[in-house]
Amino acid sequence: MGETMPLIQLVAEQILKFNMVNKGATVVVGVSGGPDSVALLHILYRLREPLDIKLVVAHLNHQFRGAEADADARFVLELAERLHLYAFVESRDVTAYSQERGISPQVAAREVRYSFFGEVAVKTGASRVALGHHADDQAETILLHMLRGSGTSGLKGMLPVRDDFYIRPLLAIRRRDIEDYCRQHDLATRLDSSNIKTKYLRNLVRLDLMPLLEKRYNPNLVQSLNRLAEICRDEDEYLEEQARDVFLRARMLSGGNAVFLDAGRLSAVPQALLRRVIRRSWTEICGEPADLNYQHIEQVLAIINGGGGYRQINLPRGIIFKKNYDVLEFTLERQKRDVPFYQYLLKVPGITYIPEVGLSIGAEILPVGRFIESYGFDSRQGVLDCDLLSAPLIVRRRLSGDRFAPLGLNGTVKLKKFFIDQKIPRYIRDSIPLVVSGNDIVWVVGIRLGEKWKVTDNTLNCLRLYLADYEE
Repeated sequence: MGETMPLIQLVAEQILKFNMVNKGATVVVGVSGGPDSVALLHILYRLREPLDIKLVVAHLNHQFRGAEADADARFVLELAERLHLYAFVESRDVTAYSQERGISPQVAAREVRYSFFGEVAVKTGASRVALGHHADDQAETILLHMLRGSGTSGLKGMLPVRDDFYIRPLLAIRRRDIEDYCRQHDLATRLDSSNIKTKYLRNLVRLDLMPLLEKRYNPNLVQSLNRLAEICRDEDEYLEEQARDVFLRARMLSGGNAVFLDAGRLSAVPQALLRRVIRRSWTEICGEPADLNYQHIEQVLAIINGGGGYRQINLPRGIIFKKNYDVLEFTLERQKRDVPFYQYLLKVPGITYIPEVGLSIGAEILPVGRFIESYGFDSRQGVLDCDLLSAPLIVRRRLSGDRFAPLGLNGTVKLKKFFIDQKIPRYIRDSIPLVVSGNDIVWVVGIRLGEKWKVTDNTLNCLRLYLADYEE
């Protein structure tokens, strides 16, 4: 018993350190039947009263191992029954899913499994899903990413908490300590026969490479790799914040199946951040960048850096990247940009969501001096003289015959000609919101303000309009 208390305490400390659960929360525990997930369930079960949480068990049969997988499912059901916990046990044809989407069985299994966990969370009102990954898994993951030439995003490994939803309470625990815990508590577990098949690279790393490195080079390999993950996690978080800011400044439109970026706003961006902007653009459409590799990113980089007019390449998952003069486009091959007409009263102050294009426009009134001190001028935001505006302001889709008096130009031009001059592709023009006052265009969102309402030396108060998630 003396060996188990430190383990339980360590898990409890990790849960508190990373704020993994809140009091009263329902937690879905992913249980495969192996030692890691069985120990996780047992530990959380013992901590459920101190943590004030409710547990639900979830198990997915991937249909990879026939009768063995069926036996795993029965095992998990019986385990949940002994603990008087409700269990969701389902079977999904992961092979068919993999073939339909043209992705590897491993990636498909992960997607289907995480989708299943999400479904269980929705059904039960759970706010977290607990996974059984441990320190040795983390070390294996980092070595795999090294072998594939990953950057810091890969070397950070798995996160203790991801998306404020998935938690890994055992990530600081060694595999041997988990196995000891199972023996000391007489916990029956299942063996996944696929874990010893050396046709899988992860198994080769675990069974061959790691023992060799520990024996001949570093007996503390697991601890060293986990320390590397912590360092890279902090550095990656900083770089991601910088890249997110660049992405939001360059983004013209995004939502659904498309992302459009202003190439001019990326011209001076360091390559390290530009790679992350490319990855972020792809993931806006597809989710996690599991299929987007170094070669794909470098191909996109070459086009961005190469100058010239129109270029196009195909990326995984049916994504097409195009450089259309000053616009960079990531679009799903099957996507259609048919945007219905919309018209909303702009909330001042407040945030107005436009579901037709997946954008939110924020508005606030403030003294011009405070605006200049806090924000500065940027075409990603519309800054207007309050006293020159008439209410209400409307945000809508463009209409045939719209005319616009852009900032810096005397007189008006057809909005269509303005878009042509700005090299805005025809098929995204309906997706660019307009803020209007009467028949006058006040702001072509994210592109240009109207001349009539510009801030001058006589301006006292200004209305600041901005893309809301640019601020978040």
